Amino acid sequence: MNTEYLKGFLLTALGVLILSFDALLIRLIEVHSFSLLFWRGVLLALMVALWCRYRNPDKKLFSLDGAFIRSAILFAISSICFVNAINHTSVANVLVIISAQPLFAALIGRFTIGERLPAITWIAILISMAGIGWVMKDSWSSPNLTGDLLALTAALVLSGKFVNDRAVKHRDMTPALIAAGIMIAVVSLFNDNPLALNGSDWGWMLLLCVGVIPIAFVLITLGPTRIPAAEVGMLMLLETACGPLLVWLFINEAPSVAALQGGAVVIITLFLHGWIQWRRTTRR
Repeated sequence: MNTEYLKGFLLTALGVLILSFDALLIRLIEVHSFSLLFWRGVLLALMVALWCRYRNPDKKLFSLDGAFIRSAILFAISSICFVNAINHTSVANVLVIISAQPLFAALIGRFTIGERLPAITWIAILISMAGIGWVMKDSWSSPNLTGDLLALTAALVLSGKFVNDRAVKHRDMTPALIAAGIMIAVVSLFNDNPLALNGSDWGWMLLLCVGVIPIAFVLITLGPTRIPAAEVGMLMLLETACGPLLVWLFINEAPSVAALQGGAVVIITLFLHGWIQWRRTTRR
């Protein structure tokens, strides 16, 4: 087996598995979303800045062009929506909705930068949207609707960021995460008290923002450079499967029947779509 391929597969899989703890740790930190978001933004900016300096010591960290600014703003919005969604609906609902992000990105890319979509992708988008609609069906008359809509917004906005970055794929857009972290921190500072954390909340927050997110980010950055994009998409489904399971095991939050059914539809659709695309790429 190709050593580089195996390395890329293992790095990406490990990164996604570590990222699966994100939702659980957000739930364990019992403070207002914006108190957590402040430290998430500050520490994200710090850790990514250190990583960028390590990789490219002579490269400047900030740009003022449209692509850089759009990337930072879109990531900041998606992060704020994601954390608030976790605290307003079930983790299973959030991760199932977020998992459709690659297909949303394909759809946005079609209408913004003219990327052609094969018929199989259009079919996958329609089936996934039906699955997401089924996941959300019990939320229309409950408080969970706010969280589900925030998760949908996070997925759409994050898709827009990936399309924006793909349009300038000759550039490394990682430094935009530094600006995004600063934006998240500034917005959060005006919405809550960052020092509201106490006791074990600080420990969970440091584990999340200094351990889980940076390590997962580095692994998911390094791994996909060695394996096909379709396989990256399939490996990302590990978070959708493992995230709700971890929350179920540690804090006894069982996913609803609709989340399990709709989630199965979305995951199977994304897996089959990724597998078909991978087969086509291999044949070429």
